[in-house]
This record gives sequence, structure tokens and C-alpha cells, in this order.
Amino acid sequence: VHVSMFAVTWLVTLYVREFPFDLVARVWDCFLVEGWKVVYRVMLSLLEHASKDILGLQFEEILHYLRALPSKVNGQAIMAGSLKIALKRKHIQKYAIEWRQNAGGG
Repeated sequence: VHVSMFAVTWLVTLYVREFPFDLVARVWDCFLVEGWKVVYRVMLSLLEHASKDILGLQFEEILHYLRALPSKVNGQAIMAGSLKIALKRKHIQKYAIEWRQNAGGG
């Protein structure tokens, strides 16, 4: 499952459209201080919390699960998990360069 199949709306709206207010408020507070890094850490935390459930599902079931995920999220647990993820700006820059190279055909 490609990230663009479920996460575009999450990232474009900074989680506002689909997630509970408590998580959205915390993400925005951190976003205003840290920038995009917190947005990516929250995404990784969401996927980490969902990974046990996702691993046993088929393709279509994974998409359905991820689309329904925002209504089932524990905002405090997601934020706590995101703060434990050691994501540095250099990691983001490295993966952005790799993505651009792959998306551009090399």
C-alpha cells in the first residue's frame, strides 16, 4: 500500500480533517514550534500503533483500516509515541532527496 493512498489528506490538512481534536491541537502546537518534523513523527507513530493490526490484513482491508483509523485513534498515545521517535531533519532531507530521485525516474 503506497502512502499516497491514505495519507495525503492527513498531511495536506495537518490532520485537521479526519482526526480527533485533542490530537489535532497537540500536533498544531508542536508544528508551530518544531515545523514539519512533528507531522512526520505523528505519521510514523500512527503507523507504528496500527502495525500489529495491519500486518495480518489483505490489501483492500489495509486501505479500509487506514481510512477508518482516524476515528479510533487515542491522541495522547499517538503524541507520546511520536515524541519517542528520533527523527532528525537530516533524515527528512535524506528521504526527501531519495523520493525526488525515485519519483523523477532517477
